[in-house]
Order: sequence, then C-alpha cells, then structure tokens
Amino acid sequence: MITSKEVFAKRKEGALDDAYQMALQLTNQSSVDDWDFKALAWCLIDLIKREVKAENQQNLILYRQQLEGIKAFPADDVLQRGIRNVLSLCNPHGQLISQAKALSKENKHEEAANLYRKVWMASSADRETQTSFGWELYKISKELVAKENSNLGIIKRNMNDYLKLDVEKPSLLHSCFLQLAAKITSQDQFNMMVFSYQWNLEYLRPEDFERYRDNNGKDFPSLAEKVIQQASKKAASSDNLEYLNYILPYVDSAINQYPDNIWLKLNKAKLLLALDKYDNAFIFGLDVVKSKINDYWAWELLGDICAGTNLSNALSCYCKALLCSTDDKFTGKVRLKLAQCLISIGELTRAKYEVERVLAFREKESQHIPEDAMRIISQEWYAATQENTSNLDYYRAHTSVAESLLFSTLQWINANVGGKFTIPGKEDKPKRKIFLKISADPIEISISESKFPYKKLIDGAGLRIKGEFDSNQRFQVYVIEERHSIKPWDIFTVEIGVIDHVNMERGVIHFIVNRNIDGVVPIRDLEEECKEGDAIAVKLFKHTSKKGIEHRVIHAAITNLTPSELIRREFFEEVHVTNGMGFTKSNIFISPPLITEYQVIDGQKISGVAILNYNRKKSSWGWRAISI
Repeated sequence: MITSKEVFAKRKEGALDDAYQMALQLTNQSSVDDWDFKALAWCLIDLIKREVKAENQQNLILYRQQLEGIKAFPADDVLQRGIRNVLSLCNPHGQLISQAKALSKENKHEEAANLYRKVWMASSADRETQTSFGWELYKISKELVAKENSNLGIIKRNMNDYLKLDVEKPSLLHSCFLQLAAKITSQDQFNMMVFSYQWNLEYLRPEDFERYRDNNGKDFPSLAEKVIQQASKKAASSDNLEYLNYILPYVDSAINQYPDNIWLKLNKAKLLLALDKYDNAFIFGLDVVKSKINDYWAWELLGDICAGTNLSNALSCYCKALLCSTDDKFTGKVRLKLAQCLISIGELTRAKYEVERVLAFREKESQHIPEDAMRIISQEWYAATQENTSNLDYYRAHTSVAESLLFSTLQWINANVGGKFTIPGKEDKPKRKIFLKISADPIEISISESKFPYKKLIDGAGLRIKGEFDSNQRFQVYVIEERHSIKPWDIFTVEIGVIDHVNMERGVIHFIVNRNIDGVVPIRDLEEECKEGDAIAVKLFKHTSKKGIEHRVIHAAITNLTPSELIRREFFEEVHVTNGMGFTKSNIFISPPLITEYQVIDGQKISGVAILNYNRKKSSWGWRAISI
C-alpha cells in the first residue's frame, strides 16, 4: 500500500511524474488523511513551476485546478506560501511576476518595478503582487531621495502609483512612504497636506508616534508629529476648507501628546484663524507669543488674530512686532499691516512711512512691489501726504495694549531680588537670581542680567512678576516690576531649626528643621558663635539640581526662640551603659565621649538635652544626647 512518505521520497528523487501518480492514487483511497493531500499539493506545486518554465499552458490549467481543489491547511505556513506563489504564476503574467521577484533579489529594483507595473496595468496583480510592487517603488524612491539632486518628478510619480495600490494599511510599507514624504516636503513642488490626506492619517501606527533619541540623548520628532506639523502648516496657508477641517483633529491630538512642540500650537492658531475662529485662535496665539516673546513674527500672528475682532489690539501687536525686529528683509508684511491700521484711524503720515520703508527696501533689492503696497500708494491721499521721519516712538507708546493682552490672564507673583552670577565658560553672559513666592517655600529661578531692569536694587529687595511654567517646567518671566517691601527677603518665612553638627575644619554647621528639611550654613555667615543644640532661624528656598529638590539657605542667624520638641528636647531618664555607650529607656543615645566626661554608670538617672538624629548606616531616625 502506497504511503505519503513514499510519495515525498519519490519527489525528492526527482521522479516528479511518478510521485504525482502515486499521490493521486493515495488521495483516491477511502482512508486518506491530511498528509496524503499535502503530498499531492507539493507534487502539484513542483509540476506547476515546471510547466510555467516550459510555457505549457494545457497542463498548467489542469494542475492549477487540482491544487485549488485541495482543502486549505492554514496552520502550515510553508505550504500556504508555496501554494500562493505558484498560483500567482498561473495567471497570464505569472512569468513576469517570477522574473520581477528574481530581479528584486538582485537589487535591480527599477527593472523589477517595470515588470510589476505591466502586471498591475493589466489588472492581473493580486494584493501580494501589489505589495511587492509597492516595495520596489519605495526602494527606488528612497535611493533617489538620498541623492543630492534627486529627481522629484520620478519620486512623486512613484508615490502616486503607490497610493493607487491595494495594500495592507496600516503597515510598515505604508509608513515608509509617509517617511519619504516627510523628507521631501521642504520642496515647493510637494504638498504634504495633499499627500497625507490621500495617505489617510487614520492609518498611522502606534510606533509612528514614538519619538527617537540618538546616542547623545537628543530627541527627534516622531513621524506622526513631523507629518502633522508639516501638513497643518500647508493647510493653514490654503483656502481649502476640507483640508483645514480634516487636519484640525490630528493637530489637537498631537498637541496633547507633544505639549512641548510650540510649532503645532502655532499651526493650530493659524488653522483657527483661517476658519475665522478668532477667540480660540487667540488662546493658542498667546501660547506662541509666550514661547517666542522676542520674535516679531509671533506678535504679528497675534496681531492678525486680533485684526478680526479689535483693530486697536491688532495695531498694538504690530507695533510690538516692529520693536522686536527692524530688519526690512523680514518685516515688510507686518509694516504693510500696520500701515492699513494707521490708515483706518487717520494716521496717514505714519502709514506712509511704513509703506515707503517697504518700497525702499524692495527697490534696493530689485524685488517686485507687493500688491498691498500698490493698493495703498494708488489711493488719493498718498501723493499729497508727507511721510513721517520715524515711527519708533509711536511703537513704544502703543505696545502696552499688546503686553496687557499677553499677561491679562496671569496673576502677579511676589518676589525678591537675588544676586548676580556667571556660569563658568559664559562669563560674558551674567545671570540674575530671582526668588518667587509660589508655594510655602520660595523657589529660585534665573534670568539673563540683560533682561533685568532694576540693577541698582539690593539683594532681597521686593519685586512682583508675571510669568508661568512652560511645558518643560521652566519658569518663563514675562513682566518684572519693582515692589515696595518693608524689609529684605520679605517673601521668606522664618523657620526655627537646631544645629546638630559643627564642622570647624570645613567651616560649616549643619542644621535640621524637621525630618524633611535640613541644610548647611557657612560659619562666617553667622554673626554669633554657635555650638551643637543652638537654635537657628533660617530663611529657605527650594533649589532643583541633578540631585533633585533640596532646601538652601538665603539667610541664617542664631536665635533665642525655642525649636520644636520634635527636633530638640530635654530628658531625665535612667541610662543603660554597655561597651562604653549608653541608651536611655526612651532610646536616647549617649555617646562614649559624654559617658567618659560625666563618668556615667549603668542604671544611673541623668538629665540633658537631645536632638533628632538620622543614622545613615541604619537609614533610621533616632535621638542623640548633646549635653548632660
């Protein structure tokens, strides 16, 4: 009786026709099993490959029908892949597909793609073949993008062909084409908004949202973040409502996921402005200006948003923009916008100054005159009006409205002036410490000394500040004003601690306020002599370093005030002495020097003063006597 093992053995010998006839007999028996059909399937796979090579269509049709009639074996991946491959060879273009696969393995991607394109154009490409075609298009395009002078026309054609294919989405291949698009979007002839709309951002994979960090610890935007930013920038500069409404939810999602990306917020503001949603655009416009407060274009954006609802606010923002930059290479548009505002309120001489400034630069650079400028100079009043010599004082006089817009939602924060300091290697850029009363313990921040307007104030003098933490938890200062204070360091609360160690060699004392607050003070900063157990009044602030959050001292002095009994207390207890050390019944530690000095014996009652003490070796708190 024939078995499947015999069929496989005969096939292995190369006697394919004999193996095939044996498999047919085997599968016609009543006791047939899965291995019998698998043996027949593998014989048919080999036969089809042979007939395709010989271009024998008559036998090919018979073998294909028999193979298609065999029931599926979904658990056998190898067999399933073999069946799919040979069935694809059975169509009229099977030979082309086989040749294309061979060329791809030889890295001849252009030739492989041409063969796949013929099959695809003949509507004979199944999903697997179309996917193979897509990979060839990607590999060709990737090589072109890597070249210094890439042929954008070929890349765009390949990308357009890919978008027409029936391939799995989401998938690695689909994301690879999006990555290609992100790399070429800086070129004027490519529109990321159009491409991402056709690509369909719903097919972004979870891994497309992961940011990349290089070996130096530098973060790079994720693919999704980059594409949404590029597409929304294009959409904001268009009048296409479909694109504007399409990309907006993706921008919202990206802002939530990447709150530190100010460019997404910039694009969100522009999208809302294009949709005439001025109130919502204003909120995001404020975020942009707060992050880019010294950049003219940020104030110009806020002016554009305000122009839809309040002309005075827009004028003030444009004035503020021109105080940030006077470079005519960049400020032409904002000057013409300010000119329109000035015309509307009758400030014609000042309006003409702005226009003439634009015209002079354009003439110098041999550039065409903007249409907005042409419309203004063609008006009847223009030729009869004498231009102003400068608008600088006008800018300064009209920026307060813009600044109040920016900080109107922020509360004043009381602060004290700190000292000036420099960072090693940056001695030419001194900085200034400022202490803010944001919580119970003030926090320390620093700003550039060039941005601090009250350089004659003494350390500890009063200030009030408007500012807020950014997405990286860095405090951004927007406005600083002098504040009258009766005494220095008035935002600090005095804490009463106890000195638990004096280090004469290092010239410092260590103090403790409670189990969460301790610190050191240079002995030279104390006006009086001190010893262990003395009470000390300290003013503290929170300082963030690589070690984490710690408390530092801004002022310290010996005091007659009594510390809390939680850190210093008197005792009168019996002591147990062993090996030269003593412990009271409440577990107060008596050190060997004290035992020796006072000749304390076991069982004796003693009185004294103890302070709270942290044992680093045991990582535990306890009490230590400092005097008997």
